Amino acid sequence: MITYGDAPASRSAGIPSGAEHRANAPAACRYPYQVTRIPRTRPAASRLALFAREVLRAGRAADLLFVSDYGLPATVANLALCKPLVMKIVGDFAWEYAVRHRLVPPDEPLEHFQRRRHGPRVRALQRMQAGYARRADLIVTPSRYVAAYVVGWGVPPERVRVVQNAVTDPTAGLGLDSRTARAELGIDLAADVVLVVARLTAWKGVDTLISALRGLRAQRPNALLLVIGDGPDRLRLEALAGALPPGTVRFFGEMAHERVARYLIAADVLALCSGYEGLSHVLLEAMTSGVPVVASAVGGNLELVRDGANGLLVPFGDIAATRAALLRLLEDRPFATRLAAAARTERRDRTVERMVDETLGLFEAALVARAGRGEHGRRAGATRLGWRETGGLACGVAPPRSTGCAGARDDERLVGRG
Repeated sequence: MITYGDAPASRSAGIPSGAEHRANAPAACRYPYQVTRIPRTRPAASRLALFAREVLRAGRAADLLFVSDYGLPATVANLALCKPLVMKIVGDFAWEYAVRHRLVPPDEPLEHFQRRRHGPRVRALQRMQAGYARRADLIVTPSRYVAAYVVGWGVPPERVRVVQNAVTDPTAGLGLDSRTARAELGIDLAADVVLVVARLTAWKGVDTLISALRGLRAQRPNALLLVIGDGPDRLRLEALAGALPPGTVRFFGEMAHERVARYLIAADVLALCSGYEGLSHVLLEAMTSGVPVVASAVGGNLELVRDGANGLLVPFGDIAATRAALLRLLEDRPFATRLAAAARTERRDRTVERMVDETLGLFEAALVARAGRGEHGRRAGATRLGWRETGGLACGVAPPRSTGCAGARDDERLVGRG
Protein backbone atom coordinates (compact mmCIF):
# COMPACT_ATOMS: atom_id res chain seq x y z
CA MET A 1 0.00 0.00 0.00
CA ILE A 2 1.34 3.41 -0.99
CA THR A 3 -0.40 6.54 0.24
CA TYR A 4 0.14 10.11 1.38
CA GLY A 5 0.50 10.82 5.09
CA ASP A 6 2.77 12.67 7.44
CA ALA A 7 4.54 10.75 10.17
CA PRO A 8 6.46 11.79 13.28
CA ALA A 9 10.07 12.54 12.52
CA SER A 10 11.24 9.74 14.80
CA ARG A 11 9.59 7.17 12.55
CA SER A 12 10.62 8.64 9.23
CA ALA A 13 14.20 9.47 10.18
CA GLY A 14 16.88 7.41 8.54
CA ILE A 15 14.82 6.51 5.47
CA PRO A 16 16.80 7.96 2.59
CA SER A 17 14.03 7.62 0.04
CA GLY A 18 11.85 10.18 1.84
CA ALA A 19 9.05 7.64 2.12
CA GLU A 20 8.02 6.13 5.43
CA HIS A 21 7.63 2.33 5.39
CA ARG A 22 5.21 1.17 8.05
CA ALA A 23 5.99 -2.54 8.31
CA ASN A 24 7.31 -1.98 11.85
CA ALA A 25 4.71 0.56 12.99
CA PRO A 26 3.19 0.38 16.49
CA ALA A 27 0.57 -2.33 16.92
CA ALA A 28 -2.29 0.19 17.10
CA CYS A 29 -1.47 1.39 13.58
CA ARG A 30 -0.16 -1.86 12.08
CA TYR A 31 -1.62 -3.31 8.92
CA PRO A 32 -1.26 -6.92 7.71
CA TYR A 33 0.79 -5.55 4.79
CA GLN A 34 3.50 -2.95 4.29
CA VAL A 35 2.29 0.65 4.10
CA THR A 36 4.49 3.29 2.51
CA ARG A 37 3.58 6.91 3.25
CA ILE A 38 4.72 9.83 1.13
CA PRO A 39 5.10 12.92 3.37
CA ARG A 40 2.61 15.68 2.61
CA THR A 41 5.16 18.24 3.74
CA ARG A 42 7.14 17.85 0.52
CA PRO A 43 6.54 20.25 -2.39
CA ALA A 44 3.89 19.00 -4.82
CA ALA A 45 6.30 18.10 -7.63
CA SER A 46 8.54 16.22 -5.20
CA ARG A 47 5.56 14.34 -3.73
CA LEU A 48 4.34 13.25 -7.14
CA ALA A 49 7.80 12.14 -8.26
CA LEU A 50 8.40 10.20 -5.04
CA PHE A 51 4.96 8.63 -5.26
CA ALA A 52 5.55 7.49 -8.85
CA ARG A 53 8.96 6.10 -7.90
CA GLU A 54 7.49 4.10 -5.00
CA VAL A 55 4.76 2.70 -7.27
CA LEU A 56 7.44 1.74 -9.79
CA ARG A 57 9.46 0.04 -7.05
CA ALA A 58 6.59 -1.90 -5.46
CA GLY A 59 4.74 -2.49 -8.70
CA ARG A 60 7.46 -4.63 -10.27
CA ALA A 61 6.45 -7.58 -8.08
CA ALA A 62 2.71 -6.97 -8.44
CA ASP A 63 0.32 -8.61 -10.87
CA LEU A 64 -2.02 -5.64 -10.85
CA LEU A 65 -2.23 -2.04 -9.64
CA PHE A 66 -5.30 -0.98 -7.69
CA VAL A 67 -5.48 2.81 -7.58
CA SER A 68 -7.89 4.71 -5.36
CA ASP A 69 -9.05 8.01 -6.86
CA TYR A 70 -6.09 10.23 -7.80
CA GLY A 71 -4.36 8.20 -10.48
CA LEU A 72 -1.66 10.45 -11.93
CA PRO A 73 1.48 9.10 -10.17
CA ALA A 74 0.45 5.47 -10.60
CA THR A 75 -0.49 6.00 -14.24
CA VAL A 76 2.89 7.61 -14.94
CA ALA A 77 4.71 4.71 -13.23
CA ASN A 78 2.62 2.22 -15.16
CA LEU A 79 3.91 3.56 -18.45
CA ALA A 80 7.03 1.60 -17.55
CA LEU A 81 5.39 -1.26 -15.62
CA CYS A 82 2.64 -2.01 -18.17
CA LYS A 83 0.58 -3.82 -15.52
CA PRO A 84 -3.21 -4.17 -15.48
CA LEU A 85 -4.60 -1.16 -13.62
CA VAL A 86 -7.94 -1.00 -11.85
CA MET A 87 -8.88 2.46 -10.60
CA LYS A 88 -11.53 3.28 -8.02
CA ILE A 89 -13.03 6.73 -8.51
CA VAL A 90 -15.34 8.09 -5.82
CA GLY A 91 -15.29 11.77 -6.67
CA ASP A 92 -14.19 14.44 -9.11
CA PHE A 93 -10.63 15.37 -8.17
CA ALA A 94 -10.62 18.36 -10.53
CA TRP A 95 -13.72 19.83 -8.87
CA GLU A 96 -12.45 19.22 -5.34
CA TYR A 97 -9.06 20.77 -6.17
CA ALA A 98 -10.69 23.75 -7.88
CA VAL A 99 -12.98 24.40 -4.91
CA ARG A 100 -10.17 23.95 -2.37
CA HIS A 101 -7.91 26.40 -4.23
CA ARG A 102 -10.72 28.89 -4.94
CA LEU A 103 -10.59 28.43 -8.69
CA VAL A 104 -14.38 28.11 -8.68
CA PRO A 105 -17.00 29.31 -6.15
CA PRO A 106 -16.92 27.17 -2.96
CA ASP A 107 -20.59 26.27 -3.27
CA GLU A 108 -20.60 25.46 -6.99
CA PRO A 109 -22.52 22.20 -7.50
CA LEU A 110 -20.61 19.40 -9.17
CA GLU A 111 -23.17 19.18 -11.97
CA HIS A 112 -22.61 22.83 -12.86
CA PHE A 113 -18.84 22.33 -12.71
CA GLN A 114 -19.05 19.41 -15.11
CA ARG A 115 -21.11 21.34 -17.66
CA ARG A 116 -19.68 24.83 -17.80
CA ARG A 117 -16.47 26.01 -19.45
CA HIS A 118 -13.66 27.01 -17.10
CA GLY A 119 -10.37 28.85 -17.22
CA PRO A 120 -7.15 27.22 -18.49
CA ARG A 121 -5.99 25.95 -15.08
CA VAL A 122 -9.24 24.12 -14.34
CA ARG A 123 -9.43 22.78 -17.89
CA ALA A 124 -5.91 21.41 -17.47
CA LEU A 125 -7.00 19.60 -14.30
CA GLN A 126 -10.01 18.15 -16.11
CA ARG A 127 -7.89 16.96 -19.05
CA MET A 128 -5.36 15.39 -16.68
CA GLN A 129 -8.09 13.55 -14.77
CA ALA A 130 -9.78 12.30 -17.92
CA GLY A 131 -6.41 11.23 -19.30
CA TYR A 132 -5.42 8.97 -16.42
CA ALA A 133 -8.95 7.58 -16.08
CA ARG A 134 -8.97 6.55 -19.74
CA ARG A 135 -5.71 4.65 -19.31
CA ALA A 136 -7.17 2.33 -16.65
CA ASP A 137 -8.18 -1.19 -17.65
CA LEU A 138 -11.28 -0.91 -15.47
CA ILE A 139 -12.84 1.89 -13.42
CA VAL A 140 -14.72 1.02 -10.20
CA THR A 141 -17.25 3.53 -8.88
CA PRO A 142 -19.42 3.30 -5.74
CA SER A 143 -22.63 4.46 -7.45
CA ARG A 144 -24.34 4.82 -10.82
CA TYR A 145 -24.16 8.57 -10.29
CA VAL A 146 -20.36 8.58 -10.20
CA ALA A 147 -20.21 6.09 -13.07
CA ALA A 148 -22.25 8.46 -15.26
CA TYR A 149 -19.90 11.40 -14.87
CA VAL A 150 -16.81 9.21 -15.34
CA VAL A 151 -18.28 8.11 -18.66
CA GLY A 152 -18.73 11.80 -19.37
CA TRP A 153 -14.95 12.19 -19.17
CA GLY A 154 -14.63 9.92 -22.19
CA VAL A 155 -14.07 6.56 -20.47
CA PRO A 156 -15.82 3.80 -22.48
CA PRO A 157 -18.95 2.66 -20.58
CA GLU A 158 -17.94 -1.00 -20.79
CA ARG A 159 -14.84 -0.23 -18.72
CA VAL A 160 -16.81 1.37 -15.87
CA ARG A 161 -18.27 -0.92 -13.18
CA VAL A 162 -20.31 -0.10 -10.08
CA VAL A 163 -19.40 -1.79 -6.78
CA GLN A 164 -21.49 -0.18 -4.08
CA ASN A 165 -19.80 0.72 -0.82
CA ALA A 166 -20.55 -1.39 2.22
CA VAL A 167 -19.89 -1.00 5.94
CA THR A 168 -20.22 -2.89 9.17
CA ASP A 169 -22.38 -1.56 11.98
CA PRO A 170 -20.06 0.84 13.86
CA THR A 171 -22.14 0.54 17.02
CA ALA A 172 -22.04 -3.27 17.18
CA GLY A 173 -20.29 -4.61 20.23
CA LEU A 174 -20.29 -1.36 22.18
CA GLY A 175 -23.05 -2.59 24.47
CA LEU A 176 -24.68 0.84 24.77
CA ASP A 177 -28.23 2.09 24.45
CA SER A 178 -29.20 5.71 23.86
CA ARG A 179 -29.69 6.51 27.55
CA THR A 180 -26.31 5.07 28.55
CA ALA A 181 -24.52 6.76 25.64
CA ARG A 182 -26.04 10.13 26.49
CA ALA A 183 -25.07 9.83 30.12
CA GLU A 184 -21.51 8.99 29.11
CA LEU A 185 -21.33 11.89 26.63
CA GLY A 186 -23.03 14.47 28.84
CA ILE A 187 -26.09 14.89 26.63
CA ASP A 188 -29.45 15.71 28.22
CA LEU A 189 -31.80 12.73 28.08
CA ALA A 190 -34.65 15.07 27.07
CA ALA A 191 -32.76 16.63 24.15
CA ASP A 192 -33.69 16.08 20.50
CA VAL A 193 -30.29 15.29 19.03
CA VAL A 194 -29.52 15.89 15.35
CA LEU A 195 -26.06 14.62 14.42
CA VAL A 196 -23.97 15.63 11.42
CA VAL A 197 -20.61 14.06 10.60
CA ALA A 198 -18.89 15.87 7.76
CA ARG A 199 -15.85 17.72 6.55
CA LEU A 200 -16.76 21.34 7.07
CA THR A 201 -16.81 22.68 3.53
CA ALA A 202 -19.40 24.82 1.78
CA TRP A 203 -20.92 21.95 -0.19
CA LYS A 204 -21.64 19.86 2.91
CA GLY A 205 -24.68 22.00 3.74
CA VAL A 206 -24.06 22.33 7.47
CA ASP A 207 -25.17 25.96 7.23
CA THR A 208 -28.56 24.74 6.03
CA LEU A 209 -28.89 22.59 9.15
CA ILE A 210 -27.91 25.45 11.46
CA SER A 211 -30.50 27.70 9.82
CA ALA A 212 -33.14 24.96 9.96
CA LEU A 213 -32.45 24.52 13.67
CA ARG A 214 -33.60 28.07 14.39
CA GLY A 215 -37.14 27.31 13.25
CA LEU A 216 -37.06 23.78 14.61
CA ARG A 217 -36.44 25.03 18.15
CA ALA A 218 -39.65 27.06 18.03
CA GLN A 219 -41.49 23.72 18.12
CA ARG A 220 -38.81 21.51 19.69
CA PRO A 221 -36.99 23.81 22.15
CA ASN A 222 -34.67 21.02 23.31
CA ALA A 223 -33.31 20.39 19.81
CA LEU A 224 -29.50 20.28 19.53
CA LEU A 225 -27.19 20.03 16.53
CA LEU A 226 -23.95 18.11 17.15
CA VAL A 227 -21.32 18.70 14.48
CA ILE A 228 -18.41 16.28 14.21
CA GLY A 229 -15.71 17.13 11.72
CA ASP A 230 -13.43 19.95 10.75
CA GLY A 231 -12.55 21.93 7.67
CA PRO A 232 -12.10 25.35 6.09
CA ASP A 233 -15.72 26.40 6.68
CA ARG A 234 -15.65 25.91 10.45
CA LEU A 235 -15.18 29.56 11.49
CA ARG A 236 -18.04 30.72 9.28
CA LEU A 237 -20.31 28.00 10.61
CA GLU A 238 -19.42 28.80 14.22
CA ALA A 239 -20.26 32.44 13.58
CA LEU A 240 -23.60 31.41 12.07
CA ALA A 241 -24.34 29.20 15.08
CA GLY A 242 -23.51 32.11 17.40
CA ALA A 243 -26.95 33.59 16.70
CA LEU A 244 -28.53 30.63 18.54
CA PRO A 245 -28.53 30.10 22.31
CA PRO A 246 -25.19 28.84 23.67
CA GLY A 247 -24.84 25.07 23.46
CA THR A 248 -27.51 24.68 20.78
CA VAL A 249 -24.89 23.85 18.14
CA ARG A 250 -21.81 22.03 19.39
CA PHE A 251 -18.66 21.64 17.29
CA PHE A 252 -16.38 18.74 18.23
CA GLY A 253 -13.79 18.72 15.45
CA GLU A 254 -12.26 15.47 14.26
CA MET A 255 -12.94 12.41 16.35
CA ALA A 256 -11.94 8.73 16.43
CA HIS A 257 -14.32 6.32 14.74
CA GLU A 258 -15.31 4.44 17.90
CA ARG A 259 -16.00 7.67 19.74
CA VAL A 260 -18.25 8.95 16.94
CA ALA A 261 -20.18 5.67 17.04
CA ARG A 262 -21.19 6.55 20.60
CA TYR A 263 -22.65 9.83 19.39
CA LEU A 264 -24.49 7.88 16.71
CA ILE A 265 -26.12 5.75 19.41
CA ALA A 266 -27.10 8.92 21.27
CA ALA A 267 -28.58 10.65 18.20
CA ASP A 268 -32.25 10.83 17.23
CA VAL A 269 -31.47 11.72 13.60
CA LEU A 270 -28.42 11.69 11.35
CA ALA A 271 -28.53 14.52 8.80
CA LEU A 272 -26.43 14.68 5.63
CA CYS A 273 -27.49 17.68 3.56
CA SER A 274 -24.60 17.90 1.09
CA GLY A 275 -24.64 19.36 -2.38
CA TYR A 276 -22.70 16.33 -3.61
CA GLU A 277 -22.17 12.75 -2.47
CA GLY A 278 -20.72 9.82 -4.40
CA LEU A 279 -21.98 7.18 -1.96
CA SER A 280 -21.58 8.34 1.62
CA HIS A 281 -20.10 5.97 4.19
CA VAL A 282 -21.47 8.19 6.94
CA LEU A 283 -24.98 7.70 5.59
CA LEU A 284 -24.39 3.96 5.18
CA GLU A 285 -23.15 3.60 8.75
CA ALA A 286 -26.15 5.47 10.14
CA MET A 287 -28.57 3.33 8.15
CA THR A 288 -26.76 0.12 9.08
CA SER A 289 -26.86 1.00 12.78
CA GLY A 290 -30.57 1.86 12.75
CA VAL A 291 -30.50 5.66 13.05
CA PRO A 292 -33.19 7.59 11.09
CA VAL A 293 -31.67 9.72 8.32
CA VAL A 294 -32.44 12.97 6.53
CA ALA A 295 -30.40 13.40 3.35
CA SER A 296 -30.21 15.80 0.45
CA ALA A 297 -31.73 14.54 -2.79
CA VAL A 298 -28.46 14.57 -4.71
CA GLY A 299 -25.94 12.18 -6.22
CA GLY A 300 -25.46 8.78 -4.62
CA ASN A 301 -27.90 9.64 -1.80
CA LEU A 302 -30.69 8.87 -4.27
CA GLU A 303 -29.34 5.33 -4.62
CA LEU A 304 -29.50 4.74 -0.86
CA VAL A 305 -32.48 6.67 0.48
CA ARG A 306 -36.05 6.13 -0.70
CA ASP A 307 -38.06 9.08 0.54
CA GLY A 308 -40.64 8.02 3.12
CA ALA A 309 -39.57 4.36 2.93
CA ASN A 310 -36.14 4.14 4.57
CA GLY A 311 -35.34 7.80 5.23
CA LEU A 312 -36.32 11.32 4.17
CA LEU A 313 -34.95 13.31 1.25
CA VAL A 314 -34.85 17.09 1.01
CA PRO A 315 -33.65 19.48 -1.73
CA PHE A 316 -30.12 20.71 -1.20
CA GLY A 317 -30.07 24.08 0.54
CA ASP A 318 -33.82 24.11 1.26
CA ILE A 319 -34.02 25.29 4.87
CA ALA A 320 -37.79 24.94 5.20
CA ALA A 321 -37.85 21.40 3.80
CA THR A 322 -34.93 20.38 6.01
CA ARG A 323 -36.65 21.78 9.10
CA ALA A 324 -39.90 19.98 8.20
CA ALA A 325 -38.12 16.65 7.69
CA LEU A 326 -36.28 16.89 11.01
CA LEU A 327 -39.48 17.89 12.80
CA ARG A 328 -41.37 14.96 11.32
CA LEU A 329 -38.82 12.43 12.53
CA LEU A 330 -38.58 14.01 15.98
CA GLU A 331 -42.35 14.27 16.50
CA ASP A 332 -43.43 10.98 14.93
CA ARG A 333 -41.13 8.49 16.62
CA PRO A 334 -42.98 5.36 15.38
CA PHE A 335 -42.59 6.62 11.81
CA ALA A 336 -38.89 7.33 12.38
CA THR A 337 -38.43 3.86 13.87
CA ARG A 338 -40.09 2.23 10.83
CA LEU A 339 -37.81 4.10 8.43
CA ALA A 340 -34.71 3.16 10.41
CA ALA A 341 -35.73 -0.49 10.61
CA ALA A 342 -36.35 -0.63 6.86
CA ALA A 343 -32.96 0.91 6.14
CA ARG A 344 -31.22 -1.52 8.46
CA THR A 345 -32.93 -4.51 6.84
CA GLU A 346 -32.03 -3.35 3.33
CA ARG A 347 -28.37 -2.85 4.21
CA ARG A 348 -28.09 -6.29 5.79
CA ASP A 349 -27.48 -7.99 2.44
CA ARG A 350 -24.92 -5.44 1.31
CA THR A 351 -21.97 -6.79 3.27
CA VAL A 352 -18.31 -5.83 3.22
CA GLU A 353 -17.54 -9.40 2.17
CA ARG A 354 -19.77 -9.01 -0.87
CA MET A 355 -18.10 -5.72 -1.78
CA VAL A 356 -14.66 -7.33 -1.52
CA ASP A 357 -15.72 -10.33 -3.62
CA GLU A 358 -17.06 -8.06 -6.35
CA THR A 359 -13.86 -6.01 -6.33
CA LEU A 360 -11.67 -9.12 -6.52
CA GLY A 361 -13.81 -10.29 -9.41
CA LEU A 362 -12.88 -7.11 -11.27
CA PHE A 363 -9.19 -7.73 -10.55
CA GLU A 364 -9.56 -11.15 -12.15
CA ALA A 365 -11.43 -9.68 -15.11
CA ALA A 366 -8.68 -7.13 -15.72
CA LEU A 367 -5.98 -9.81 -15.59
CA VAL A 368 -7.89 -12.15 -17.91
CA ALA A 369 -8.54 -9.33 -20.38
CA ARG A 370 -4.83 -8.47 -20.50
CA ALA A 371 -3.94 -12.14 -20.95
CA GLY A 372 -6.47 -12.41 -23.76
CA ARG A 373 -4.70 -9.56 -25.57
CA GLY A 374 -1.36 -11.28 -25.08
CA GLU A 375 -0.24 -8.84 -22.39
CA HIS A 376 0.94 -9.61 -18.87
CA GLY A 377 0.65 -13.27 -19.71
CA ARG A 378 2.59 -14.79 -16.83
CA ARG A 379 -0.53 -14.86 -14.63
CA ALA A 380 -2.99 -16.00 -17.30
CA GLY A 381 -3.29 -19.53 -15.96
CA ALA A 382 -3.55 -18.29 -12.40
CA THR A 383 -6.42 -15.95 -13.15
CA ARG A 384 -8.45 -18.76 -14.63
CA LEU A 385 -8.10 -20.60 -11.31
CA GLY A 386 -9.18 -17.62 -9.28
CA TRP A 387 -7.37 -14.72 -7.62
CA ARG A 388 -7.71 -15.92 -4.03
CA GLU A 389 -6.77 -19.55 -4.66
CA THR A 390 -3.52 -18.62 -6.41
CA GLY A 391 -2.41 -15.82 -4.13
CA GLY A 392 -2.55 -12.98 -6.63
CA LEU A 393 -0.55 -9.91 -5.62
CA ALA A 394 -1.89 -6.38 -6.05
CA CYS A 395 -0.10 -3.13 -5.38
CA GLY A 396 -2.59 -0.82 -3.64
CA VAL A 397 -2.31 2.91 -4.32
CA ALA A 398 -4.49 5.32 -2.32
CA PRO A 399 -3.03 8.78 -2.74
CA PRO A 400 -5.03 11.67 -1.41
CA ARG A 401 -7.27 10.69 1.46
CA SER A 402 -5.83 8.12 3.83
CA THR A 403 -6.47 9.14 7.42
CA GLY A 404 -4.05 7.35 9.71
CA CYS A 405 -4.40 4.40 12.03
CA ALA A 406 -8.07 3.81 11.31
CA GLY A 407 -7.23 3.22 7.66
CA ALA A 408 -10.33 5.23 6.76
CA ARG A 409 -10.82 7.67 3.94
CA ASP A 410 -12.30 11.14 4.17
CA ASP A 411 -16.04 11.06 3.60
CA GLU A 412 -16.13 7.30 4.01
CA ARG A 413 -16.24 6.50 7.70
CA LEU A 414 -17.48 8.17 10.84
CA VAL A 415 -14.15 9.79 11.66
CA GLY A 416 -15.36 13.36 11.45
CA ARG A 417 -13.18 14.17 8.47
CA GLY A 418 -15.72 14.27 5.70
